[in-house]
Amino acid sequence: MNTAAQIAASLRPDEVSDLVNRFPGGYWKYDIKDFVLLVNPYFPPQAFLDELKNALPRLITCYPSPNAQLVQLLADAVKTPANNLVICNGVAELIPILLGRLGMRIAVPVPTFNPYETTALPGRLSRFFLSPPDFELDVHRYAAFARANGVDGAVVISPNNPTSRMVPYPDLLYLASALRAQQQLLLIDESFIEFSALGRSASLENHLLEFPNVIVLKSLGKIYGTCGLRIGYAASANVQTMDEIRAALPTWNVNTFAEFFLSKLPHLAHAAKQSWMRVGSDRDKLYADLRSIDGMRVLKPDANFVFCELPPHWPDGDVIASTLLRDRRILVRHNGGKTLQNGKRFLRIASRTEDDNRLLVEALKDISD
Repeated sequence: MNTAAQIAASLRPDEVSDLVNRFPGGYWKYDIKDFVLLVNPYFPPQAFLDELKNALPRLITCYPSPNAQLVQLLADAVKTPANNLVICNGVAELIPILLGRLGMRIAVPVPTFNPYETTALPGRLSRFFLSPPDFELDVHRYAAFARANGVDGAVVISPNNPTSRMVPYPDLLYLASALRAQQQLLLIDESFIEFSALGRSASLENHLLEFPNVIVLKSLGKIYGTCGLRIGYAASANVQTMDEIRAALPTWNVNTFAEFFLSKLPHLAHAAKQSWMRVGSDRDKLYADLRSIDGMRVLKPDANFVFCELPPHWPDGDVIASTLLRDRRILVRHNGGKTLQNGKRFLRIASRTEDDNRLLVEALKDISD
């Protein structure tokens, strides 16, 4: 038995609880099928991994290049001018700068990605509650809410985490315009947009000059299957805010492995697009299969994960998750930690490969029997 399997076999009840309720990553240590990590299972391609393996002795002993060179590598990969970009060690590095160091007063639609709520300074967070059962963002009401609360900026995640729902492109353009007229920022996290039907064609990154009040936040780990490399960026034509972010970042905030990946990324564009299509196909099949479970309510997903409400006669999500982990070595995430009424009645399920997704659905159906 390998080491990972030995660790998994010896999981104590408290360790199961940590994995189900609180454990923030590190799942590679466990012999489990992880339906929590929101990552592309079809990228990077094996040829790149072989190159990385060969370069490892050199990369591990070197400092990364200066930030200006790294930003140019990023610009070549994402097709956005370098002067409109700030590269970071994952979006998680940017959120404390914007909401903590810069002390922004923000509006946040909930439920959403927790750090946007937990990082805001006391008295500087205004929650905008999304209405069940569909949790759609009404941009007209949200713009009015931002104005009434006098915030510096309004946060949007599109597609949203955990609901996997995308804000329609025309609605985002309206919101950017309305907030610009109110002299307020729009902080839009587009970390999952490539998995949506419209992809980057619906990105506000295409409108930076038109809307200097827009700051696009982007994690690359989800779409490229490289969460461990910790690469993200901010994109904006807002010179003042971008300069403030740059001033807050350390000299070396992105490692050599990430730099190597960025240097290869322009040559992997076709493979990346093919992988996003494959993820979308698997996700749509997972969505259909989850809907076939009696009483399960599932939102139509735009990202690489599915948000569903458990059937009324089922136990809460923490019980379901513990059962799946203990009996099947399957890890899923319930939403008890979100700003969401009855959050434990909802699961957020990452789409893995078609075979893995089928195993999960079969396990859930066994619970229902």
